[in-house]
Amino acid sequence: MPIATKVAIAVVESAGNILVGIRPTGVPLAGMDEFPGGKCEGDETPRSCAVRECREETGLLVVPREHLITTTHEYDYGTLELHFWRCVLSPDLPDCAAAKKPFHWVNVATLSQFNFPAANQEVLGILSQVSTG
Repeated sequence: MPIATKVAIAVVESAGNILVGIRPTGVPLAGMDEFPGGKCEGDETPRSCAVRECREETGLLVVPREHLITTTHEYDYGTLELHFWRCVLSPDLPDCAAAKKPFHWVNVATLSQFNFPAANQEVLGILSQVSTG
């Protein structure tokens, strides 16, 4: 099995909503929905990476609360080791604080209507259990 690229994902929750964006043109899986996240740098932990990537992509400071799942997925362009972290907004931010585009808040119960990459399916299942439980 090829060496996987370590990626951290921030699943940001606020007032029953989740932060979702759209992958930009010119990157793998362009046009699909996504949570904030990206590649871990050097010895950076996935937890720290999730916070950094969320800040860079959305402008929002988050606090990681729980490791949801780690999964490995092979795409045509490479193998990814994805670390999903449940995060909340920094305590000094209002509920559903405005994020940089293309990120916006969606109700957790509507996540199944979005077009996420295949590697997100397991975490989407976890989130759907929370919204219906």
